[in-house]
Amino acid sequence: MLKSPRRRRRLTKIVVVLAIFPLAYLGIHYSTGGNPENANGPVVANYVQPKRSPFTEAERRAVHPVLAQFIKYAVAREDPGKAWDVAGPDLRSGMTRKEWDTGAIPVVNYPAAHKGLGSWSYVKYSYADTVGLEVFVFPKPGSGYSAMTADAEVVKDHDGRWQVNYWMPEKFHGPAAVSAKQVKAAKKNARAYAKKSNTQKTAAAAPTSAAQPIRTRGIWLAVPVGLLSLIILAPLVLLLVGWLRNRRAAARESLGT
Repeated sequence: MLKSPRRRRRLTKIVVVLAIFPLAYLGIHYSTGGNPENANGPVVANYVQPKRSPFTEAERRAVHPVLAQFIKYAVAREDPGKAWDVAGPDLRSGMTRKEWDTGAIPVVNYPAAHKGLGSWSYVKYSYADTVGLEVFVFPKPGSGYSAMTADAEVVKDHDGRWQVNYWMPEKFHGPAAVSAKQVKAAKKNARAYAKKSNTQKTAAAAPTSAAQPIRTRGIWLAVPVGLLSLIILAPLVLLLVGWLRNRRAAARESLGT
């Protein structure tokens, strides 16, 4: 039976089919889709879902000066020590008051102007003791920075005081801020460049304009010279033509005789 190649091929196919069905059954029967009660990953111990709470007008009035003080003293680095009391526990974590006063703080430095200080663009989220804000900050004139929006989180401590617990620049907007002195210097440089360019153009065009009258006078001089040449050459041409005619006539007469 095994001597026939056709029979050997058929036998091989039958063995493969008979092996596939048991393996497929075992894979389906003993496979598992996981625990449906833990579909989102491991459970975080002692985690409590915060409850949403409206950001009231009284809370807005309380948060505004805290945010302004934090930006002025911590973000702009005008006096980091004065920002200690309005910085949250996450920002102050692992730091002493003495270390904070040196200005080496975990807050990105930005030369914030006092214009609109402490205002925010909109409220991202609001819980009982936590508020997420998008803050818009203007740069100081001449700083070379653009306007900026930053993510800020303000929390309320156990004494009911608001503190900035998170601060991170998000996006820069528009051109860089320049001072009046820088604008004046830029205009002065532009005028000097324009004056230099005009001088170079005038110098380059000067030889052309000087040579133009010479070429013009040469053209007008060619007219009288041409007329004088015709007056002199015309009689000579006529004399030459007459001489040639006389010679031809004399030659014909000599041949006739």
